[in-house]
Amino acid sequence: MTARWKDDLRVFPTLRGYRRSWLSRDLVAGISFGAITIPGQLATAHLAGMPPITGLYGFLAACLMAAVFAANRHLALGMDSTIAPMLAAGLVSLGLVAGTPEYVGMALVTTMLVGVLLLIIGFGKMGWFGDFLSRPVVTGFLGGIAIIIVVNQLPQFFGVESQGERTVARLWNVMAALPEVSVPTLVVGISSLLLLLILSRFGPRFPSALIVLTVSIIASNVFDLNAMGVDTLGRLKSGLPDLTFPPITYGAVEAVLGTALAIAVICIAQTAATTRTAAAVGGFETDINADFRAVGAANFLSSIFGSFTANASPPSTTIISESRGRSQVTSLFACVLVVIVMFASGPIEALPEATLSAILLFIAIRIFHLDEMRSMKRYSWRAFGLMLTALLGVVVLGVAYGVALAVIISVLDRARRTARPELLRLARTPEGVWVPQRMKGSEEHPGVAVFHLNGPLWFGNANWFREEMLVQIPEDADKPDLLVLDTTGVDDIDYTGNSAMIQIAELCELRTVELAVVSHPGKTDDAFHHGGLVDSIGAERVFGSIDAAIEALDPASDSDDDL
Repeated sequence: MTARWKDDLRVFPTLRGYRRSWLSRDLVAGISFGAITIPGQLATAHLAGMPPITGLYGFLAACLMAAVFAANRHLALGMDSTIAPMLAAGLVSLGLVAGTPEYVGMALVTTMLVGVLLLIIGFGKMGWFGDFLSRPVVTGFLGGIAIIIVVNQLPQFFGVESQGERTVARLWNVMAALPEVSVPTLVVGISSLLLLLILSRFGPRFPSALIVLTVSIIASNVFDLNAMGVDTLGRLKSGLPDLTFPPITYGAVEAVLGTALAIAVICIAQTAATTRTAAAVGGFETDINADFRAVGAANFLSSIFGSFTANASPPSTTIISESRGRSQVTSLFACVLVVIVMFASGPIEALPEATLSAILLFIAIRIFHLDEMRSMKRYSWRAFGLMLTALLGVVVLGVAYGVALAVIISVLDRARRTARPELLRLARTPEGVWVPQRMKGSEEHPGVAVFHLNGPLWFGNANWFREEMLVQIPEDADKPDLLVLDTTGVDDIDYTGNSAMIQIAELCELRTVELAVVSHPGKTDDAFHHGGLVDSIGAERVFGSIDAAIEALDPASDSDDDL
């Protein structure tokens, strides 16, 4: 037990066996990572309803904890535009006003709770929880988040006032306020977005956002955009963050727990997908539970730094991978870069808010995976319907309820599929291969009915399976002489499923139909032995293949023809 905890708490795992020759690659990767990511951190703070400087505080905390705990050498952590609107929506629903001390305090409480939840997942070795949401649901959720980001940024982009908690209401208010649009603000926003789109063609390693941010700051100072009615960031606190503990009370925890749970679910899903993909592409192994602990610790420290929720970042992880970083030293170099920016934050104060909105609109475009949505539509209407349901749920119901809906429909979809798994009636080809009956060239063996179940046999489908089998053994002359149940495709069976098999065996005996079970060593075969099925039908009726069952039990079987 002690050894296990020591392994869980090991620090700087990617620095073990570090070589001096790796330092140059890590330096380049770290500077690229920081330079490309920092502008987005300011924009994401804006999206979360937090002071812009807190985006840099949280990024510092995330990079530090990635270096200390992450097992994935390429995993990048930071303030994520996916969960920022979830935080904002959850706090606004409590009647809090973005940017106020009360709002910031509850944001810190939420962030710490997210950190605690992720640490529990990591130390509990529950990495499997990251697979809880299906790909169509995640794609739909991200699409809904992208729409929310766009709608929430339109007021700053156009320079108009807009209110409304729900996305649809906010969009309606923006449309109504368009006659009051600020032309200088709109010009800044459109110019920033167009420049981002043009520069993005140079690839993810090109610091597009940094260049746009720099150009926008220069233009703001040269043309005095603030005097022309263009809102800018204004005064920013310089230096390192003050260490504070979130104002945690029972009432505060109760108020934000639902939001924290929703954010934690998305963090888990995104971290799992990001770290596994990075490890597969990079050709190295990772400990997903250690990576969950890194994200949890990042959120915990972020709350103490006065910042908001952090997450794994797929785009930034790609930047580190393409820069050929060799360890989490890249995150330490990014820490140095962000500290320099924090002490030299003066120039950033002239940054137009419309440019931040343009950066967020650009991010929204990138997370709205239209090509994947089209691929789902080509694959099946069921997958496309799941995606669309998740997307509309997030947009119409709000982020928190949308996440709950996404989880529910994922669970219901999986339950539906396992409650009605594929049940095939088999026939044999001239070559002696057992295939689905519908395939051309296959023929059923006279007097023998062979069925193959693909999927688990559990309480959710046991009654259905028993009734399907009962139809195959009627009391009239149409009943088969031999019923063969091929359970080699049953990957799991519970007590109720085993009981259904025993009931089928009892009815076969009552109606004088021979029963054979085909099973391979494993959980299902063990269940048949321990659950009483083998005792009920006799071990001589359990076979390793369909042909063996027919040869042994079918009186009309001719071994020369059948084998």
